[in-house]
Amino acid sequence: MKYDKAFFDQPFDRRGTACEKWDGMEERLGEGINPMWVADMDFRCPDEITEAMVKRAAHPAYGYTDQTGAATEAMLAFMQRRHGLQLTEEEQILMPCVVTGLRAAVLAFTQPGDGIIVQPPVYGPFYFSVKDNERKTMECPLIRDENGHYTMDLESVEEACQNGAKLMMLCNPHNPVGRCWTRDELTALWNVLSRYGVMLVSDEIHEDFVFEKGAFTPMLSIASGKEDKVIALTSASKTFNLAGLQQAVAFARNLDVLTAVKDTMHNVGVVQGNIFGLIAAEAAYAYGDEWLDSMLAYIKEGEQILREELAVRLPEAILSPLEATYLGWIDLRAYGMNTAELLERSRKAGVEFTPGTFFGAEIGDGFLRINLACQHDRIRLAAQQLEKAIKG
Repeated sequence: MKYDKAFFDQPFDRRGTACEKWDGMEERLGEGINPMWVADMDFRCPDEITEAMVKRAAHPAYGYTDQTGAATEAMLAFMQRRHGLQLTEEEQILMPCVVTGLRAAVLAFTQPGDGIIVQPPVYGPFYFSVKDNERKTMECPLIRDENGHYTMDLESVEEACQNGAKLMMLCNPHNPVGRCWTRDELTALWNVLSRYGVMLVSDEIHEDFVFEKGAFTPMLSIASGKEDKVIALTSASKTFNLAGLQQAVAFARNLDVLTAVKDTMHNVGVVQGNIFGLIAAEAAYAYGDEWLDSMLAYIKEGEQILREELAVRLPEAILSPLEATYLGWIDLRAYGMNTAELLERSRKAGVEFTPGTFFGAEIGDGFLRINLACQHDRIRLAAQQLEKAIKG
């Protein structure tokens, strides 16, 4: 298979597959809506993944399954090849998804009432992982400039540390603002956290969606000591569109940290991987580079299309610079509407976005997040529908 622009341009029907993005949306909103919301992709997976899963499915027994040495080797080789991160087999454990890791870390390293740092606007489950486990959210909002570019407020982070924060959740790269944090930024952050002994959980699930080669900095390449209290979470699920297979991984150089997370998961019955998740991830990590490189180029072109469309149709909208992820963050506050009104109008115009308030009730109001991992024609259509929603 040639993974070129024509491959990614080719639409295919995901409806009727219990697909949350399409089927779930139609159950809520009815048919005929352009789904630009939840963060999965409307692209076919690499053929190598499908072939590996079909081959395994042909064997008519699906019992308890262990992680194989070949699967681990493929994953670790991918991390070395794509990100220069050298890890060992003992420095990783499997889990169903990255959110499992966030929640397990909260339970393993904090107590009810403890403070946990988040940097809004940020992925909603960061908040849920804190609130649902009766911890205290300590918000250190990102700083936004007039062009929609965000930076960290390290003074706020240090103040939270001084006020007793026990753990910080980092989104690296950041969802939804599209930042690929630089080595200097991450080093400065770690200098603050380590000075106060604050544990760091780094959600790196978007690590492969970086458009400048080599720009992504794994947190474990900075906090690289065997005593550093850092855990990194990632998955092939975001990169290769495998989220329904429920397979992710946690990395840590500090083996006591890794053991604590593993024990916490074991206590709630998370003990083995998904047989098809293991097969798919192994194939993805071993054979997915060509598909991945072509997909990144396609998404970058899609971002440019959206930017050009917004400049003509909604010139006061501000699309944040997209350094990483496939998620556009659009500031529409100039049009005088809150997120609830934007969402209502967008649905009437035939398009569904992720509400900005999912990433922070106040800081995300007046924003929408758009999923660019789809055919370019759908991006053009979404821009037209958004214009109609706002202008009437």
